[in-house]
Amino acid sequence: MEFFVELDRKIYAASRRFANSDDRRAWLELAVSLALYAGAITVGLASIGTWWLMTPAIILAAAMGLRIYMIQHDCLHRSFFSSKNCNDCIGTLLSPIAMTPYKATRYIHGLHHKYVGDLEHRDAFEIYTMTLDEWYSAPKWKRLQYRYYRSPLVLVLIGPFLFFGVLRRFPLKALKTGLGELFLHNVFLASYLALIWWVAGWAGIGVWVASVYLACTFGSLIPYIVHNFESIHWGKRPELTFTTAALRGSAVLSWGRLFDLVTMNIGYHDLHHLNAKIPGYKLREAHRKLEADGLLKSEKISFFMGLRCFRLKLYDENNDRMVPFPYSPRSQPQTKPLQPAE
Repeated sequence: MEFFVELDRKIYAASRRFANSDDRRAWLELAVSLALYAGAITVGLASIGTWWLMTPAIILAAAMGLRIYMIQHDCLHRSFFSSKNCNDCIGTLLSPIAMTPYKATRYIHGLHHKYVGDLEHRDAFEIYTMTLDEWYSAPKWKRLQYRYYRSPLVLVLIGPFLFFGVLRRFPLKALKTGLGELFLHNVFLASYLALIWWVAGWAGIGVWVASVYLACTFGSLIPYIVHNFESIHWGKRPELTFTTAALRGSAVLSWGRLFDLVTMNIGYHDLHHLNAKIPGYKLREAHRKLEADGLLKSEKISFFMGLRCFRLKLYDENNDRMVPFPYSPRSQPQTKPLQPAE
């Protein structure tokens, strides 16, 4: 046990040398992302009806919108810039593009990091997961409800856009974090949409909706796969330590350099959960260095392996892994028969 505690300390200590912001790099990342996003949206609005030009413009706007969301995500952790106030200010100003209010999201995301992998706090998980035993004990209506919820139709094609397009206008924790910033966020978003409508009418709104939908749909793959792969470990405290939850409760998305660039390296998710103060523009470098030093041995998931994760629906506590829906019709977990008294 002491060996693992010492190893945990060594890994975290090694990660700390990357956990510092580079303001020059941060401003460059932000400027390039905003310029590409603005250019893509402008071309998309100017080329309505010219599909060969409008379509790639929408795809680029979606990619940069997702990247700006990841920049805001770093601001949530106050890791993008060295200044706390700068992180908070830029994070708030990016909210109409990121489609999420800053303060409420910071609070909610903090709970996700605090309780990642903790089966007793699954309300903080980004995607709800039942255990296998809970599935067998659940009534038929609840199983049907859960089957619908865990379907790719809901989790990828409908849910993310509904979540960011509608539910994020008034998130559940907004009353805790204050209504003023939420009101400001919605004013920013309404003003942005009014500008698009003034420039290009409802067709322009359609271009914006298409870019947001693509960003939400593709972006939804990331939190699902990095926290729902087959060999994931979830548990309960005190058995579940912070380091175990971070390194065994998250995976690495090995989807290529372009994916890393678009998503600010968020695919190196186990190290991000271990030390969220590492800014995204240093995360890939940090992960590779710690792996080269033999401190990290991550679960790496290719894109097609990731898509196969959607067949995994339940967490099997007894075997410590995600499993598909069982074929067995039994309504409760099997137990060993009682032995007759002698």
